[in-house]
Amino acid sequence: MRILLHICCANCAIFPFLQLKGKGEEVTGYFFNPNIHPFQEYQKRLETLQVYSVKSSLEVTYRNEYRLEAFLKNVALHPEERCRYCYSVRLEATAREAQRSRFDRFSTTLLYSIYQKHDLIKEMGERIAEEVGISFHYEDFRRGWREGVKVSKAMGLYRQQYCGCIYSEKERFARSATMSNVKAQIPNEIQISNVKAQGSTIPKYDLEERTGKFGEAIIAFVKTLERNEVNQPLMNQLVRSGTGIGANYMEADGAESKKDFQHKISLCKKESKETRHWLRMVTKANPHRNIECRKLWQEAQELALIFSSILRSKGKQKLRPGADS
Repeated sequence: MRILLHICCANCAIFPFLQLKGKGEEVTGYFFNPNIHPFQEYQKRLETLQVYSVKSSLEVTYRNEYRLEAFLKNVALHPEERCRYCYSVRLEATAREAQRSRFDRFSTTLLYSIYQKHDLIKEMGERIAEEVGISFHYEDFRRGWREGVKVSKAMGLYRQQYCGCIYSEKERFARSATMSNVKAQIPNEIQISNVKAQGSTIPKYDLEERTGKFGEAIIAFVKTLERNEVNQPLMNQLVRSGTGIGANYMEADGAESKKDFQHKISLCKKESKETRHWLRMVTKANPHRNIECRKLWQEAQELALIFSSILRSKGKQKLRPGADS
């Protein structure tokens, strides 16, 4: 049986694809997600699916359309109905493509997410199937949530932090903005820049936790790289600099003087910038891993900017009359 599987993102596609393939289904993916916000997020999800489809030998049809204006026009007055509109647009497009291309059935990876409105998706899929004249394959893929997450992390795929639309983006990061666990020595301007930072899986406020998580992310990424004569020295350097950021920050946190603190923070900045360099080299040696490298590079860049701002702030404090060293 040929089935057209609507795909919202690569991570959500993993378990449904494996499950259907394991049952002997001939699966083709269909990417159509026209209201992901912002456009850079849309591109990340598209590119990540392209990477996954190659690695998993999943054939995918891409309907590369970005319709933010149409989405806002239809839901701006009734944002509480945004999920219903979102599901209907995707499911109807998939059903019509399945009928046109003579598939036997259609389905969606939205049925995998534990965060989506499962019953509404099922209801709308069955209704649209009746209207269009093609069968809707319903299956509760949520049981494979943990397996999908595990595989996605092992493959080093970009993992988004919110559903996709402009409303879910607001809700996700507005909640984050209420966090207040910030180290006392971090100046106010850094706190503000952290609130604005978006799109990372690494916590934005506690620098001890953030730098630790970044080091863990570097280690996890390096473990997925091929061991060869070019990669090995690059991997060693990347692990050293990427994990050194957090180590130096821990030392800065326990500094015995302002001078010692500034020295340790300058090392954090140095290691952050060096990590950017090694990520660039790894990308050159492994161009097929450019998406993962880009994400890590962006985090290293943000950390370098944060530490630069801390140093500027402490430098200004030192210039004040009576400031100690």
